[in-house]
Amino acid sequence: MHLLTGRSSRATSCPAQLLSRGTPAPPRPAAVHDQVNLLLLPILGGLTIAGLTGHVAPELVTHLFLGYVLADMAWVFLIPDAVPSLPGVILLHHFVTACLLCIPLRYPHLHTYTCIDGLVELNTFFLIARRQCHSLRKFFSLAYWGSFVPMRLVVYPALVPVFLSEMRAARAGWWDTLVCVGAQVVLTCFNIMLLALSLMNRSKRRSEASAADAKGGGGGAKLAAAGRLRPGSDGVVDGMIKAAPGGSVESGEVRLRARAV
Repeated sequence: MHLLTGRSSRATSCPAQLLSRGTPAPPRPAAVHDQVNLLLLPILGGLTIAGLTGHVAPELVTHLFLGYVLADMAWVFLIPDAVPSLPGVILLHHFVTACLLCIPLRYPHLHTYTCIDGLVELNTFFLIARRQCHSLRKFFSLAYWGSFVPMRLVVYPALVPVFLSEMRAARAGWWDTLVCVGAQVVLTCFNIMLLALSLMNRSKRRSEASAADAKGGGGGAKLAAAGRLRPGSDGVVDGMIKAAPGGSVESGEVRLRARAV
């Protein structure tokens, strides 16, 4: 859940790769946030699938998801550097999500929808894994975009009328209905904004690369090798969905990434 011109996300490896390099430099707060989510998100994603298939009680998934969102919201509130830019936007996203997760606590028959909405965390995992595991970047990029459209652009808007129907059938009060349906609408708009910003950022990067090459000497290729203009990267989406390491790029990291490229 990073933005327009925020500091770029440039971690260099998966957790296992970090362990194999001896003693690394102290990780930045955003890098730690990424590593923790690489561990937690597959668990949450697995729980949503288990809840949908009847192997785990959906109400347990709701409680665990709510605990995760509140904990992550507290993390970002206390350490804004856990995200590269605009932590307020991420806090707002988490607040809306927490409000939506409270609805099944009042209307238990809606717990299953937590599992449906929660499948999006698998998409978020692919996003973080894409930027952290450079050796598998192409695979995770395909997995990310392949799941982005159905999860964020199909399921989320499709659930808006479903939630309205469910709340009417339960004869819920206007406030509960507003929170439930309104929160889903806000999250849907958030997903559409992610897509729009991603496409704008991709177009801008391509224009900058073309301009750099036109001015001579393959400048675009040099920027890509330095990690500032990596082909296929998506700084906007990386920035908005989950925390990414910020700050300047050390020369040693640049050389390492250039060799990896």
